[in-house]
Amino acid sequence: MGSGGVPTKRILRGVEAILSVIAWIGIGLSTMGWTILIGLLYLVHPWIDPERKRVHSLAGFWGRGLVSMAPGCRVQVFGQEQIPRGGPVIFMANHQSYVDVPALYFLRRQFKWMADVELFRIPVFGWAMRMAGYIPVRRGDRKAALLSMGQAKQWLSEGISIFVFPEGTRSHTGLFGRFQTGGFRLAVTTGTPIVPVVLVGTRQLLPRGTWIFRLGGRLKIHLLAPVVLVSSDPAQVHPLAKKVRRQMMSVYREHLREYNPQR
Repeated sequence: MGSGGVPTKRILRGVEAILSVIAWIGIGLSTMGWTILIGLLYLVHPWIDPERKRVHSLAGFWGRGLVSMAPGCRVQVFGQEQIPRGGPVIFMANHQSYVDVPALYFLRRQFKWMADVELFRIPVFGWAMRMAGYIPVRRGDRKAALLSMGQAKQWLSEGISIFVFPEGTRSHTGLFGRFQTGGFRLAVTTGTPIVPVVLVGTRQLLPRGTWIFRLGGRLKIHLLAPVVLVSSDPAQVHPLAKKVRRQMMSVYREHLREYNPQR
């Protein structure tokens, strides 16, 4: 118990709320500044940055900076050596929190996000995503899905990796949702290796449904061994999705034990 009979947990939550307000103000200001800089770079990208790599690198500074604003947050990346050299890959990560996207910039790799079209409609933030060459995905629209796949294939053909969240949305429970097959179909049709990525701790730092960061967040990003495809047979898409999901869930459960479930 704290002084005056106030529960220690209540004091802690109050401190977290105050620090979170400060963090969100910083996040808002940095996002506006980031968008202005990306906009300026976008104006000249046809001449100096046709693949928009510099735009993505600038986004990486933004993302890593945002995570660093979370009170006491630390990020560790394991398995960078798992990423194959000499060509693009398709990264696939579990989705637990709004923190996932900026945290994954700690990989310090060139890639293009495939993300829900609703994100691209957010003022300022969505504009920057389009300028970076990221790919909007409209769920349930076959024509739009084919267009998104075409954009992804074009980037892969230019040697740029793709990043997807196969669950399609953030988890409500912390458990893995069903993996959608679009990213796996892309991998099979292009023969691109899949690199599974397991995020642990983002849900504990910023759970779904709250804006308050938890103090002292520990984020861990685990890159698993690449899945190299030996066949372009579309029949392997669903078994492949189930296999990758099982691998990722196993690693997630193993490392989740390090976290206090009540925290």
